[in-house]
Amino acid sequence: MIGKNSYLPLPVRLIIISLFAALLISGVPAKAAEITLAWDSNTEPNLSGYKVYSGTASRSYSGSVDVGNWTSCVMSGLEPGRTYYFAAKAYNATGSESDYSSEVVYSAPASCSFSLSPASQTYSSSGGAGSVSVSAGSTCSWTAVSGASWLTVTAGSSGAGPGTVSIAVAANTGSSSRTATLTIGGQAFTVTQSGYVGSFTISASAGSGGSISPSGTSSVSSGGSKTYTIKPKYGYSISSVQVDGVGIGAGSTYAFNGVNANRTIRALFKKKSSWVWW
Repeated sequence: MIGKNSYLPLPVRLIIISLFAALLISGVPAKAAEITLAWDSNTEPNLSGYKVYSGTASRSYSGSVDVGNWTSCVMSGLEPGRTYYFAAKAYNATGSESDYSSEVVYSAPASCSFSLSPASQTYSSSGGAGSVSVSAGSTCSWTAVSGASWLTVTAGSSGAGPGTVSIAVAANTGSSSRTATLTIGGQAFTVTQSGYVGSFTISASAGSGGSISPSGTSSVSSGGSKTYTIKPKYGYSISSVQVDGVGIGAGSTYAFNGVNANRTIRALFKKKSSWVWW
């Protein structure tokens, strides 16, 4: 039987059985870390419970937690970047305590900050490949997650400390530009891609008695413009101008604006009337 002034032997090996270090990301409020400590149970018949001591210096403990007969406890609220020291004691019904157990030392992960270079990239409608450099502390873990199916991570989807994320941008077959975000370590990498710009043709021709300029087939970008000039030869006048087979009058110029399909233009001419003076 353990007397009032006797100490309980503590054949305890205090260990960390799990730990939780909250992800600390620049721009996100830091969360404290926590660990779970465990030890072997004491077999003394008059055992009443255990106390876990903690502090920020070895064998100099500033706080304690009475955990009763539990053989594990969670120590939470640990400040990021600080080192903590833990030890346990057993006590009997009279409050007498054993010697300290072996000491556990735990350094809570420091706050992590991440930066990206570049912070954004622009691509043409044909797409392409690229990379982003990640700057972070050597113990700071990160992942790269795309917010769009057309923006994919081809290498470096996760890492710790400095690293590189490789990306691929698919071709944009739509006419509108688009934007997507790649989130790396809580930081946004923005990709902007222009819309597809197709081209169309305008075929220009002229009948006898004049000309149209430019003549032949011309290529015009989608939404683009093209102006034509029509000139009759000497002794002729413009009879009519036909656009896509429909007469629009007899003007000497015509402009296509906002071209979004293949078009045609044809100029027709007629001889001027002859006067005979007697």
